Amino acid sequence: MDADKILMLSSCQHWSAEGDEHSCETCQVRNLFVFKELNPGELKVLNSERMTILYQAGESIYKEGTKPSGLLCLSKGKVKIEKEKLSGESQIVALKKESEFIGFAGLISQATHSSSAIALEDCRVCYIPKENFLKVLHSNHTLALKIIEYLANELLRTNGRMADLTQKHMRARLADAILYAYEKFRFDKDDRMIQVELKRSDLAALSNMTTANAIRTLTEFSRDQLISVDGRQISILNLSALRRISQMG
Repeated sequence: MDADKILMLSSCQHWSAEGDEHSCETCQVRNLFVFKELNPGELKVLNSERMTILYQAGESIYKEGTKPSGLLCLSKGKVKIEKEKLSGESQIVALKKESEFIGFAGLISQATHSSSAIALEDCRVCYIPKENFLKVLHSNHTLALKIIEYLANELLRTNGRMADLTQKHMRARLADAILYAYEKFRFDKDDRMIQVELKRSDLAALSNMTTANAIRTLTEFSRDQLISVDGRQISILNLSALRRISQMG
């Protein structure tokens, strides 16, 4: 492993290459995503130099402008993907949950990261060196096509969210943010609690408004009995009404 990778990993809370009970062969990601197309030999290549990295809540996993050195798979926890605006403020462009990849576009395009990834809670990330991943990618055309499809869908979703954030009014934008977090992290269809604790500044960054406006609109939603708020924990009381606000723009 080269010096840059060692430096990157040594800055993490904890990393381990040995004694790791996790494996690409048994990981849930291979059943949920494109990796289900991989054969045992290809999985062995990915797993041969894989490392498990642990991050504490609030820790940066990678920063905007840095060069990806490997594939990052979120095997446990929740992450926010944020981009710095010209004003110096941050805008959250995506949320990631267990069994999703982070920093994928930068790795495939061989460019620098266009955003930063920050742990919303304690996270476990699997790191696969870039060379191992590209070796498998170059030998498996089905995998390459599925990755193109995945990246295209991610781009469509991100563009849709960004358009809404510039065109909708504040109440609709905050409703969008709450619904997005709810649908991303809910355990089942009957669960009405957002299964992640979001700071008011996170809600503001997710809905493209100031923290003061986010707090004021959140208070209005609570007063109108659309949601209940307990510290950083939000529960949805009237899902259909929130969706109507979102759709009205």
